Amino acid sequence: MKYRKCLLLIVLLAAILLLAACGREKGGWKGTTRQENGLTIISNPKEPMYSEQVLTLEKELTIGGAEAKGEGAFSSLQALAVDKDGNMFVLSYKDSAIFVYDREGNFLRKFGRPGQGPGELSYPMTISIQDDRVMVLESIRRISFFTREGTYLKSLSTKDRWVLLAGLDSKGNIYGTEPVMATDNPVYKLLKFDGEMNLSKEITSCPGPNPDKGLNPFMPVSFWQITPADDVLYSRPADYTLEYYDHEGTIFKKVIKAYDPVKVTEEEKESFRKEMGRMGGEIKVNMSDYHPAFRRFICDDKGRLFVQTYEKSAEGNYIYDIFDAEGRFITRVPMKGRPFVCKNEKLYCQEEDESGYELVVRYSLKWNLK
Repeated sequence: MKYRKCLLLIVLLAAILLLAACGREKGGWKGTTRQENGLTIISNPKEPMYSEQVLTLEKELTIGGAEAKGEGAFSSLQALAVDKDGNMFVLSYKDSAIFVYDREGNFLRKFGRPGQGPGELSYPMTISIQDDRVMVLESIRRISFFTREGTYLKSLSTKDRWVLLAGLDSKGNIYGTEPVMATDNPVYKLLKFDGEMNLSKEITSCPGPNPDKGLNPFMPVSFWQITPADDVLYSRPADYTLEYYDHEGTIFKKVIKAYDPVKVTEEEKESFRKEMGRMGGEIKVNMSDYHPAFRRFICDDKGRLFVQTYEKSAEGNYIYDIFDAEGRFITRVPMKGRPFVCKNEKLYCQEEDESGYELVVRYSLKWNLK
């Protein structure tokens, strides 16, 4: 009898532990997945899968700052890319140049210089790396290509298109955001081009600012990124939706999340009014009372999403919602700076030191999911 009672207790204890483990790993997610006309829709609740802290960011490297000197000291951090070897490519808007550092943070080289000639850069805005090619979008309606070693390859004109953001996929296709400021229907279009900047397809679009209705600094602005699978991930922060488009431009997946709107403070509104006052002139303003659902995101090399919300921690850092590769909301983490890239469990962020100098800070991701 005692043996049977002990055996029963062991079985019950094992069942309890198993249920607890399942609840922590997968059973804790309270969202839903459904199919709708060939479209997969993942709906997430406000609460993450894990209630406890399952991700820790450990700082392991800092580049730049007030102490940086010499040829490897960049003036500004406009964009950041990381190649397959872990080398960091810092695009400096003020220097009109690219600074390259190895995975240990040692300065390797700099290429590009101010100007509009071959190999020169004029107010560079974005950088993208695929294999050995580095693509830089410039504000003079031009895209320039270099090797990772810094050898100039060629430049392409964006012609009559004013491209604000550009990315390169593994097949050499170029994606770009073009604003169309029509008074009746202003939009931002996401366009796909071939490797010579010939238009292939209009993927999607989102509303743009309408001066007739008044300038709204808190309006939702869509952002996009090319995923490791060569799909395009497009955000709609007005209602917390992320859309996946395949290489043909067809939407095949949506990730949705419930959220609590964050109110725009009077301090934020007053700051914008003062900025408009410094610019002078009469500008019609129509400010929202609430922020969009989120601001921006990055997709890492495993397909996980890091989404910046407008919520803040007690220390004043923005809180990021993190989704797994399936689109399930798993945890939340406050971050001091702005993440640019996440590869090989390394998160590369833009931060500032105490003197206001910009930094590249690399963190190691430490997961505790089991």
